[in-house]
Amino acid sequence: MRTGFGVAEGWRRAARCYGAGVSRMRVTRMRPPTEYSKTLLIRNPLGFHVRPVQRFAELAALFRSEIEVEIDGRKASGKSMMALVGLGGQHGSLMKITTTGEDARQALDVLGYLVEENFFVEDDLDTRQYPRRHIERLVKLASCFRSKVWVGLNDRKANARDPCGLVELGLKPTSEVSLHVSGEDSNQARKVLNTLVRYRFYVEEEMGTQSQQKAD
Repeated sequence: MRTGFGVAEGWRRAARCYGAGVSRMRVTRMRPPTEYSKTLLIRNPLGFHVRPVQRFAELAALFRSEIEVEIDGRKASGKSMMALVGLGGQHGSLMKITTTGEDARQALDVLGYLVEENFFVEDDLDTRQYPRRHIERLVKLASCFRSKVWVGLNDRKANARDPCGLVELGLKPTSEVSLHVSGEDSNQARKVLNTLVRYRFYVEEEMGTQSQQKAD
């Protein structure tokens, strides 16, 4: 049988252990979420209009993080097309993107590249000077993630970060490829890159052909 001293000492030990456990849990819970932000210039002559908004919102929706867009003091969720249209971003406006969450860095890298590349709008682009822009887009977007990405085509593979390898692979905007992704952020990488492939790397002349084929 325990003496009164032994019982009291047992309770004190339990309290110390329990208290230490609670303290550790509180420290974990109080860690602030990861947040990144970047301010970019809208260079598209027509501003932040239908195509840019659609592409931005669709890519933003692939991430778990919260995404906020601010233009001229007005803020909106980066995942809502209607809210983004309401920002009324014009040519020359500054767009601030803030991402918060577990994949915030990847989200900002992808969306920042989209803005920097004029939302892949090709109205004023001399496409003859950039015949391999689909490869450049794949390389850049694959580089936004830590995961390893391989592109499969006709029983051959190439590293998605190797432009020369992709050229040797014979990659075209219309190629039916398979993506092999592995790593800590593979889920997000796979979603973004599958979207890129599905829209024919946002090569707009090929996207128009694709839409016409579906209509026919």
